[in-house]
Amino acid sequence: MKRKIAVILSILVLFLAGCSYKGENNNSNKQDTEKVTAAKESARDFVLKNIDGKEVKLSDYKGKVIVLNFFATWCPPCRAEFPGFIQMVDEYKSDTNVEFVFVNLGEDKDTVIKFLSERNYNIKPLLDLQTDVAALYGVTGIPTTVIIDKEFKINTIHVGFMEKGDLKNHIENLK
Repeated sequence: MKRKIAVILSILVLFLAGCSYKGENNNSNKQDTEKVTAAKESARDFVLKNIDGKEVKLSDYKGKVIVLNFFATWCPPCRAEFPGFIQMVDEYKSDTNVEFVFVNLGEDKDTVIKFLSERNYNIKPLLDLQTDVAALYGVTGIPTTVIIDKEFKINTIHVGFMEKGDLKNHIENLK
């Protein structure tokens, strides 16, 4: 019961925040929503199950550029961002140097599967039911995209909608 309340409260907080972080002021430039980690801190490893029940460990992708995207199916900016991200998944599917890891926050498997199947998205997101991994990465709003370089260091944290072209530029700069 306590878990359900925690999940509901987490989702409610994200929903009330309008899904995406607005920054410290009302300017809409990228500096408000994108943080390039100067110290190149190490990515935080975790293990989550995907929608098929298979455990996935983030560090298994060490040596690749990792696009780690936190989302929820009910979040309008997440929904708007997904088509471009799926196009990037398709574009890079044969590139062994790039890995996309999608993490759903607080939703059950059936909800996520329905969302994916209705849109013909062929990905297997990880389920962060308790939002522990989101907390580990300091996610303050969704969507949040964390781009990790080949040395398993965080390169960029982008909070809010990310354009497909911007995502591609980040990937290409790290390959």
